Amino acid sequence: MSEMQSGFAARPAPRRRPGARAWGWLAGVVAIALVALVATAVWFGRTPDAEPASAPIVATSPSPSPSPSTSPTPPKPKPKPADFSLAALPRPDIDELLPRALPVAKVDTLKGLPGSVAVPKADRIPAWARPDVTKAPVLALESTYYDADARWLVLERRPGWVKVLVPYGRGALPSRDPEKVNGVSGWLQKNDVVLKKERRSVVIDLSARTVTIKRADGTSEQFLAAVGAPATPTPKGLTQVFTVTEAVNTGLSVFLSLQSESLDGFYGTDYAATAIHVGVDQGLSVSNGCIRLTSADFEHLAGLDPGVPVLVKA
Repeated sequence: MSEMQSGFAARPAPRRRPGARAWGWLAGVVAIALVALVATAVWFGRTPDAEPASAPIVATSPSPSPSPSTSPTPPKPKPKPADFSLAALPRPDIDELLPRALPVAKVDTLKGLPGSVAVPKADRIPAWARPDVTKAPVLALESTYYDADARWLVLERRPGWVKVLVPYGRGALPSRDPEKVNGVSGWLQKNDVVLKKERRSVVIDLSARTVTIKRADGTSEQFLAAVGAPATPTPKGLTQVFTVTEAVNTGLSVFLSLQSESLDGFYGTDYAATAIHVGVDQGLSVSNGCIRLTSADFEHLAGLDPGVPVLVKA
């Protein structure tokens, strides 16, 4: 019967969407897979080999290799000083020979000198042939001689030591070894002396026959002089003033730490000391080795102290 004939409208039959059952089946499969994954994750999270999620990650560094142990270097033992008797040591004398162990300093210039003198702290101090306390000293130097307070020209300085010119005495007789007569030096311990600056100097020029004095303020003055004759020349090299005193035959004289290298003695004595004094024949080579100035010129040198360096050059 048609719709018009029944008197009501027929309900339309529901449309079946194609694949609805297939989608449901697929959703079920997915759900089952998810459950399986979660179960697997839980299972592996409980295995003993898995690291807990909360465990911190700690970076480790390799242990340092132990360094080889080193023993500290023991300090060097101090040298043991040699035993000696200061009172028994020989002392320099103008007519005696000095110990042959002492070195001879051959210096022909004022350049390079420390520019100082050594003043002893005691009445007598020891002098060594070498700067070595393990060896006994060979000489004793005194604090006064011939009316002068001792001051010795310093030739060299080393830690704890100073090398000075011995003030008088000879290393050998001229008739035996003229090269060893002058320039004898010795080593003193620095603690035994006081070092003082010395800016003055004297230069004796044998060719020009002049004496030049340089003062502490840098000014200088030159004087004409008589010097040693060819047969008895004035000794050359570096020396020092050792005293200013009266002499029997020359009056007030500036004695040097020099003795003749051609004569063993003057006028029957056992010494041949070289000095600057008043005399005649300035400008000539006529003396036994001494240096002669006029009385007026000598006054400029009469105030020199021991230890002032004196260079005698050809």
